[in-house]
Amino acid sequence: MDQGAHLRDTRTIMAAKAILTKAARGFATAIEESRSDAERFGMWLSSEGPTYWERQRRQLTEKLNGDRAALFRKEIQMTADGRPPSTVDERRTVARTEQAVRHAEHCLRELRRWAIEYQRVLALFRAGMGPLSTYVDQVIPASVASLNRMGEAIDSYLSTGPKGLEPELDAIANAAPESLQLPDLRTDAESSMRRGGSKDSTEGHRDE
Repeated sequence: MDQGAHLRDTRTIMAAKAILTKAARGFATAIEESRSDAERFGMWLSSEGPTYWERQRRQLTEKLNGDRAALFRKEIQMTADGRPPSTVDERRTVARTEQAVRHAEHCLRELRRWAIEYQRVLALFRAGMGPLSTYVDQVIPASVASLNRMGEAIDSYLSTGPKGLEPELDAIANAAPESLQLPDLRTDAESSMRRGGSKDSTEGHRDE
């Protein structure tokens, strides 16, 4: 059964307001940081990353040219007994440098490909964050404002509400005219029964 609301103070409403405000700040910080990280990574994919791997590819290519030249010089040399020297170490060095060059070229291609793909992913991320941003920027402040108005209304009610009106209500009740008061039904019934009994006795005497 609904027994009504018993309002004593606004502590619960103010606690709810504090929780909403704290949550909004946390959400706002998380949104800002995630956006910053996403934008920064996009810039790295499209600018800093390709620049780094292009520099690596250029430097490794120059080193590969030097390693190949060293291998060629070693191959045309002859030992004291007229045989060609061993070029195992030089060939291994050339193979490692070639692998490094291929790795740099692969990274450069992948960065260029993902720089385009990431723009699509970033657009989806921004669209997905839109409702949360709206909630934090508009819905929560509106809710906090509503709680403020509710708290002010309750404070006003508590200060000028039932406690202040009780004496006036008592005076009105006591001053009510008798015509507005409910009759005592039990008393009226007993009176009717007594009147009915007396009438029957009188009629009995008459018959005798």
